[in-house]
Amino acid sequence: MAWGYYAERGSCAGVTVIAPAETSFRHEALFYAGEDGFLGGTLSFIRDGVAGEEPTLVVVSSPKIRALEAELGADARRVEFADMGKLGRNPACIIPAWHQFVTDHAAEGRRIRGVGEPISSARSSAELVECHQHESLLNLAFSEGPEFWLVCPYDTEGLAAEVIANAQHTHPFISNGSESRASDAYLRPGLAPGPFDGELPAPSTEPDELAFCTGDLSVVRAFVAKHAKAAGVDAERTADLALAVSELATNSLLHAGGEGTVRVWPEVATLLCEVSDHGAPLDRPLLGRQRPAPDQIYGRGLWLVNHLCDLVQVRSRPGGNVVRLHMKVP
Repeated sequence: MAWGYYAERGSCAGVTVIAPAETSFRHEALFYAGEDGFLGGTLSFIRDGVAGEEPTLVVVSSPKIRALEAELGADARRVEFADMGKLGRNPACIIPAWHQFVTDHAAEGRRIRGVGEPISSARSSAELVECHQHESLLNLAFSEGPEFWLVCPYDTEGLAAEVIANAQHTHPFISNGSESRASDAYLRPGLAPGPFDGELPAPSTEPDELAFCTGDLSVVRAFVAKHAKAAGVDAERTADLALAVSELATNSLLHAGGEGTVRVWPEVATLLCEVSDHGAPLDRPLLGRQRPAPDQIYGRGLWLVNHLCDLVQVRSRPGGNVVRLHMKVP
């Protein structure tokens, strides 16, 4: 459902709200400064949800969860909380979590509320790029469905000006805690750059490279496992990374001419693996962010890869596609 014209002003616990004429998904960036600003901007929103018996999920850092619980007191039991550091480790895993929450509560017939803070000063530059893509894709993922109001806090003290500016591109509404208004800079899906657009940064060191073709999957897994072990990745996560690369290589063999290339190299506290091939351009923006149906045979690989790795970057370019996997090293 598309947003209509902004027809009326209302109030929400002292916050002036400019409301659209028709609503389904309200995606709002909350600009705040410091912990007091965070609490001031989110508590009234959460309390209004509790008072209206609206299902509410809050996905923020553990310290902020503790601060909210202390302020909410007994009402905290009526709110669901999740640690963004775990749930949103890979930003591509956040939309599936919101989708599950919305699906679980849609039949109740009440508006659904959420607070989600995927972007913080602790994110790497690569993570920030994917977080901005996540924020943009939310507008596509929930464009139709039950009424869902999602507030995304942004700390103006801890984040770069460029990050704050990007939030105005990815959120139809912005708020300063006292007033909410339409964003003049918002770029709706279709106008905003897609998740597969752009170039990835060049490796900072010379990668080790392996070309593969049919029958080479065991060689690919051994190649990745050797580098992961040398980089200090533990055995369990090494197995996860080898499986993720194997899934991508399998897709290359089946759907991209039966061949591809794997590159592996270390960055600061991270091992990167990249699978490239000559596959057709990708045209499904939510690929890997929608839970596969139980009977779905194809399209499960990127979903699995997203849940195995710390960060996944997918780019489609003339002549083929590239998927870059990040695995943090303890």
